[in-house]
Amino acid sequence: MLRKRPEVVINVFASMDGRMTTAPGHNVMEWTSYGVDGKANDEAHKLYDELNCDALVSGSESLIVWSSDWVDLENPITTPQKSKAYIVFDGRGRMDWAQTDGLIVVTRMNVSQTYIEQLESKGITYIQAGDGEKIDINCALEQLYDLGFRRLGISGGGTINGAFLRAGVVDEISVVLAPLAIGGRTTPTIFDGDNLASIQQAVPLKLVQAKPIGEAVWLYYRVKKQVMS
Repeated sequence: MLRKRPEVVINVFASMDGRMTTAPGHNVMEWTSYGVDGKANDEAHKLYDELNCDALVSGSESLIVWSSDWVDLENPITTPQKSKAYIVFDGRGRMDWAQTDGLIVVTRMNVSQTYIEQLESKGITYIQAGDGEKIDINCALEQLYDLGFRRLGISGGGTINGAFLRAGVVDEISVVLAPLAIGGRTTPTIFDGDNLASIQQAVPLKLVQAKPIGEAVWLYYRVKKQVMS
């Protein structure tokens, strides 16, 4: 029997060619600190409330990049007010948590016991989904629904975005395109993951809204639900 899950909204800012950072290992906040993102970063964060997201979701890989390539901002980015939690998918148990307020960790059933002990000793709420090599996204979403979440805003990066897209659980995509062209062969994109075998596997979208925001452009799509034959 199918269980209920929260709606999933990918909400990110990227360059006009869909790049999430300047290069691998770079913190995208450098675009903001240098004043070249057309305020796309702040505008994307404002949209979480407009899109009614009751929690923000990220992958541990993004946090590792942010911490290793920290960028100080002169002016703070808008903090979403409707978000009740910050949910991090950390299937491999790589994070050593310092900030725990409002944190929910999603990991695997077969993650190391040492990691579980860390979560419990720090009083961090966590759920376990799947006992394979990766988190079972559908199982995780069902558990998050049971915790009261109804609309999740996925805040990047490309790896977790790509995983949710391939799992077929993305309902909407919101992208604020910064006035930048980045390029690159291995630079992270909005959706990183396995290549498609055919065009039939592409995810069709319906445009809901498109509008300029200063020098940036907001594109808002709903995923077209495919009818099973």
